[in-house]
Formats: sequence, C-alpha cells, structure tokens
Amino acid sequence: MARHLEDNTREYLILHTLAFDGDADIAEVRRWHQQRTPPFRDVGYHYLIRRNGRLEIGRQENEFGAHCIEMGMNRRSLGIAFEGHGDNAVWTDAQWATIRRLFSFMNLKYGIPPENVLGHRETGAPKTCPGTKIDMKQVRSALAGLLKRHAII
Repeated sequence: MARHLEDNTREYLILHTLAFDGDADIAEVRRWHQQRTPPFRDVGYHYLIRRNGRLEIGRQENEFGAHCIEMGMNRRSLGIAFEGHGDNAVWTDAQWATIRRLFSFMNLKYGIPPENVLGHRETGAPKTCPGTKIDMKQVRSALAGLLKRHAII
C-alpha cells in the first residue's frame, strides 16, 4: 500500500547514483528494487536522470520514496537518481542540464532551496552516494546561481 506525502513535506531533494556503469532505465531500476531482499513495492526513486539527459519518472511525487531512510528523508524528500557510477565519473553535460531544469521546477513548485539539495551520503548514509566524483557544494552553488540568474529584481 502506497503512503502519500502531504504537500508541505517535500522539503528536500536527495541525489543518488545508480552505482552501475552500464545502461539502466527506470524499468531496470524498478526490477532491481523489486528483486532485493526485502523487496520494494516499486522503484525507490521518484526520478532517474539518464546519461543522455532524459528524465524518467519512477514513483509518483505524492508517494513516500524508498531511497533514504536516514533522517526520515523518505517522508520529507523526493529521490533523484543519476544513471552511471558517481565514484567513477562525473555527470554528463546533459545530466547537469536536466538537474538544473528539474531543480528549478521543484523550487517553484515546492519552494525547495538549493541548500536542501543533498547527496545521499550527507544524510548519514554509510556510502559515497551520489559518488566521490560529485561535489555537492559545487552542485548547490550551481543551483543557487541558477536562481540568481532568473531572479526578477
């Protein structure tokens, strides 16, 4: 049974890596999550950003995620995974373009500020997710700069 988020509980975006160097679309990630022990009801992430920049929808935004149990984040966030392995390579230019657009939309829709965009590892998870090659301070700085460029003064 799906549990649903209240409108005011989407406070954070939690960024993840698939930690897989091959190609994987949202259907493949769903299979991984449903075949794990214990199995997830559905894919744990709300979105997947493919290497080519394509945005694929996983769980519906109004459902709790299954991507970050630390700090109760499944109830307070939307989970965004990046295709690839963040310990082995940085995001592609297409992935950067997509996260900028997605963040801009989530900022407008839910008021999520750049400082609330966290790497999974920043929540206390015992892993490097979204990867050692991903500098989360740089990510937040880029997203904050995006908001400044689009501010109406």
